[in-house]
Amino acid sequence: MQATPTAPTTFPAPVVAAVRGATLEFFASSCKVEAAERPAPPADEQPAPAVMAVMSFFGDPVWSFALVLPEPTAVAAANGFAGFDIPFDSPDMGDMVGEMANVIAGDVVARLDRARIKVQMSLPTVARGQDVELLPPSHTQEVRLHFAGPAGGLQLRLFQAVVSAPPGYKPGT
Repeated sequence: MQATPTAPTTFPAPVVAAVRGATLEFFASSCKVEAAERPAPPADEQPAPAVMAVMSFFGDPVWSFALVLPEPTAVAAANGFAGFDIPFDSPDMGDMVGEMANVIAGDVVARLDRARIKVQMSLPTVARGQDVELLPPSHTQEVRLHFAGPAGGLQLRLFQAVVSAPPGYKPGT
């Protein structure tokens, strides 16, 4: 008898811990920006220009993250990471935020590997705009991590598909 696939009920804690730790370590060591986790900003906070890098992770589990940097945070972090100013509206900013996501993701993969969770990461996709919104499919669960630093906040959004088998489903049929 084979087990029927079931939907996850919570986002895997080791993934959340790995992303949290990798993010704090990256911004402190690579960007010279001390960040601290904070509660979600108020819902009435005004939209701001932001840049976002999205990456997927394949393995067990399959999930994605989006690194969202408002303009002041992106500019300060890019300066700390590259060692020189990068204008928010330049093509270099997209490359820089994609590379930041790659470094964080590489650390996440290493942390998960130490926890005996095997995953591989995709290449980042980067978007920039005013009030950029990520619209994941309706069948996902999400965890949002909010951080604050001297130049402003940043957000990480983690997504995992919630797929349950239809009644009577038997794998391989």
